[in-house]
Amino acid sequence: MAAQAGVSDWTGRRVLVTGASSGIGAALARDLASHGATVGICARRTDLLQQVLADCRRSVPDCRAWTIDLADLGRLDDFVARVEDTLGRIDVLVNNAALALAGPATTTPWADIEQLLRVDYLSPVRLTLAALPAMRARGSGQILTLSSMAARMSTPGEAAYAAPKAALTAWFEALAGELWDSGITVHLVYPALIDVQTDADGDDALAETPNVATNIPAPVCARAIRRQLERGDLELYVPTPARDAVVQRALDTRASVELMANWYRAGSPH
Repeated sequence: MAAQAGVSDWTGRRVLVTGASSGIGAALARDLASHGATVGICARRTDLLQQVLADCRRSVPDCRAWTIDLADLGRLDDFVARVEDTLGRIDVLVNNAALALAGPATTTPWADIEQLLRVDYLSPVRLTLAALPAMRARGSGQILTLSSMAARMSTPGEAAYAAPKAALTAWFEALAGELWDSGITVHLVYPALIDVQTDADGDDALAETPNVATNIPAPVCARAIRRQLERGDLELYVPTPARDAVVQRALDTRASVELMANWYRAGSPH
């Protein structure tokens, strides 16, 4: 699909970033605020969230933060209404919040599988459905969702995580088609290995590294996401060459699964 209209100026844009207390979400919130966006951020961890908010307010004093557990799906409609009332509107919704869990498919507790589905799939879908009516009324908006390379590669040892991410991809791809030419654009991000545990930064060229096993600093990923929104691209792979692995897998899925099975038996991190 060709790119649709992107963002030419962030000044005055109202952006809601979920899962913004650390990692990609925190880095993206800081980056967008530094470019003039009024950023609303949310997460469960109030102390970390307030640190990110303080950084954002150095650039745009009107940035706001909310502590919320997005697994509580019944609260999300009211939450979106509260954000819209406080910020004035939501021009860009960034569905970043997610849980990650590794372990064999057959031994993952059912409660963990349900929790991952709530946070990684149902929550972003519910938030999007709540934000869409106002976007439709204005005839504009951007919805960006963080999927994962796990959604494309179905890595052994990540079944409970990969499944909701794959569902997320399918739902938002379908939504992109339904909203095409409506003025509302949908964007998906497929990160590979991202360093979300430190404050490390790096050269933006890392987002293009051919070594897909490279741990890419979260701020590098965040800046690549901002450029994706500016271009209006539907998809972003981080690093970009990770897309080649997805293409190769589609050509021979059986060979890809066998390769991963051998890797898993040899002693994967999971």
